Amino acid sequence: MHDGERRASLWGKVYVGLVNPILNGDAYRGLHHRLRELRLEEDLSGEKVREKQWQRLRNLLEHAYDSTPYYRRRLEEFGVKPSDVQSFDDLRKIPILSREDIRENFEELWSRRYARESLRSAATGGTTDTPVPLLRSADCLKDKLAIQTQLDSWANMWPGDKIFSLWGAQQDFPANPTFRWRFYSRYLMRRVTVPTSLLKSEILESYRVLLNEFRPKIIYAYPTPLALFCEYLQDCGRSFHRPVSAICTAEPLLAQQREVIENTLGCQVFEHYGTRDFGMVGGECEGHQGMHLHPSGVYVEFAPIQGAEIDGLHEMLVTDLLNYGMPLIRYKINDCAILATEPCKCGRGFPMVKKIVGRTTDNFYLPDGSVVPGVALTNRVIQVCPGLRKVQVIQHTTSDFHIRYVPGPDFSKSDLELLAKKLRVFFPDPVQWSFEEVTQIERERSGKTRFCISYVQNGSKQLANRSELVQ
Repeated sequence: MHDGERRASLWGKVYVGLVNPILNGDAYRGLHHRLRELRLEEDLSGEKVREKQWQRLRNLLEHAYDSTPYYRRRLEEFGVKPSDVQSFDDLRKIPILSREDIRENFEELWSRRYARESLRSAATGGTTDTPVPLLRSADCLKDKLAIQTQLDSWANMWPGDKIFSLWGAQQDFPANPTFRWRFYSRYLMRRVTVPTSLLKSEILESYRVLLNEFRPKIIYAYPTPLALFCEYLQDCGRSFHRPVSAICTAEPLLAQQREVIENTLGCQVFEHYGTRDFGMVGGECEGHQGMHLHPSGVYVEFAPIQGAEIDGLHEMLVTDLLNYGMPLIRYKINDCAILATEPCKCGRGFPMVKKIVGRTTDNFYLPDGSVVPGVALTNRVIQVCPGLRKVQVIQHTTSDFHIRYVPGPDFSKSDLELLAKKLRVFFPDPVQWSFEEVTQIERERSGKTRFCISYVQNGSKQLANRSELVQ
């Protein structure tokens, strides 16, 4: 039995088995059974894990070929049948799936074994790229929830625990939260979520007060806003509640950010890797030697990147082993990884990576000392301007910004006008904008795809210098 299993409280078991199924219906029904099955896999050897993963992969390939027009056509074009794939290496016979492939072949990608109206709508994530619509089967969502709950448990987070979340994804906030929703979120689900689109001393002080009032067990956050919050907590000279653990996700956790968070909060920090495309893919265990990629949820291939600045950098090709409603096989997710060279001391036989790289955003520093984390713009800029295929935001000075964009097939001048309007919500005057049309926004030699680039330095300390304004 691993350390994460021993820490489950009676309160957590009550939420898993009783409270959440009552409050959330089908989404949580059967979670206890799913978790029990997943935990059994933690004790399997690496060889046994790969055997089970191989069987899942073979089942998915046969399902996709038999029921999905796109894969039937594509595999026949390449002269491949599922029976030709006899090993993990043979998977390379199947062509890579890109976001453009999904966009152009959307109606051919969903499985005809499902009624179209039964599939749930979703979308790809990413930074520079316009999101692409996806479909998911309802049953896979339950399995993905179980995987996320298991990975959370490694960080001592269980359903029913108090969670304080610093979050940057606008689509995860209700547009007009009612009193009933706020009561449900805070007192039944025991979760408080605050936005991170603009961080200044007055806002961070209100978060410190809320942290002390709520007294969460876990802080769940984007690492950049959490690191800025911790810098403020260090410098403001006021008391603050310390959680049991902090979980960072949605962007890479940098070494200096981990140090700031751990030193400030006095707790362990766990990094998780999740995507809008697949849900939670992997997470860091108590061994802190990298991230385990969950073998029940995905199979990941690693393609070496030639000429990269970082030795051993690999591009990730992900196959979703759970979503039979719209199979994604060898999907190019545009993230890269550095592979782990040693097994984790925790003893789990799950595949590992040392580090995920490739999704990076800088912070933007405004003339008044406020900070806009670039990661907060990833779903506030691209998603509202579908006529723009790709976007990159560059800050030259505190008040001068430059937008590089790749127009889509339906691009019009109104897309730039809408983009400028949305940006002014987060960057009020006297910020100035210029626009440049380009044919492509390439990945850098470091392996990173940079959505937000700032050449303004030492901005985060402006928050600390302004902390005396808050009494």
